[in-house]
Amino acid sequence: MHILKYALKNTIRNPFLSFSSILVISLLVFFISVLFFVEYVTSSITSNINDRMSISLNLKAGYDGDNSEVIECISALKQASSSVQIQYISREEAFAILQKRDPELSRVIEGDKENPLPSSIVIKNIPLGEYPNIDAVVKRYTGIIQYDEEKSKKSLTDYNAQYQRIQGLINILLSVQYGIYGIIGFFLFAVFIIIYNSIGNFVFFYRDEIKIIRLVGGDNLFIYGPFAIQGILYTGLAYIIGTSIFSLIVKNINFSLITDFPVFIDNFFAMYSQMFLLEFCIILLVGFLSGFLSSRRFIGKENIS
Repeated sequence: MHILKYALKNTIRNPFLSFSSILVISLLVFFISVLFFVEYVTSSITSNINDRMSISLNLKAGYDGDNSEVIECISALKQASSSVQIQYISREEAFAILQKRDPELSRVIEGDKENPLPSSIVIKNIPLGEYPNIDAVVKRYTGIIQYDEEKSKKSLTDYNAQYQRIQGLINILLSVQYGIYGIIGFFLFAVFIIIYNSIGNFVFFYRDEIKIIRLVGGDNLFIYGPFAIQGILYTGLAYIIGTSIFSLIVKNINFSLITDFPVFIDNFFAMYSQMFLLEFCIILLVGFLSGFLSSRRFIGKENIS
């Protein structure tokens, strides 16, 4: 209890230094929350796009839904990912879809003796992390997919083009995610430096008082403990201020590009509640370590004994 009182006393005795340190750390905490929100928005938009994406595998002539290899391919695709939706579309169904989408083109095709549209396997709702598994399965069944090695831009090439675009999207998302957490790590390091220097200033200004505590028999816990607790106070207050400002701003903005934005925000806080708790614990730990290490270094540097 005495350590906490002394830590509070240190904080109050130099209000300008304490206020400026807490303010800067609050801004860093605020921007960490913003980065979490950016990650959530990016993931949500990507999921919405991914829900609308599909891969079509056009089958060679003579292959339909009753063929054993086609059945085996569909089964393998389902086993590759439990989340995917597999739909077999026959030539007749493909022509019916074309009639709805482009009646003029369907009339031209209808004039031919035979329906030129192939049967196909449509793969939907593929989780971003499972595209490589789907790709591995598809490559095992290239014998039933339309592909002419002497011609370009056939169905398999189109599939590969789709797959490469999707992989490009995944790589961008991973880069964004790594970048976000890299910046968060940098911000936490900045918090450490701010507290480290602030505590160093306190040690310098009150070195005579620390020396007296040593002379009257004060132990290391009472000498270093208040500065470590002071680091926790700084980061704790900064976290409350930074996250409160972020919550107020986010809950009072209206983002028209996302439908049901209030629900979207509620889902964000529900999904990232553990992340915010983890952030709180980490930032308190950073404050404690920074305050303790700074006091150890600067008290030793001042040769207070």
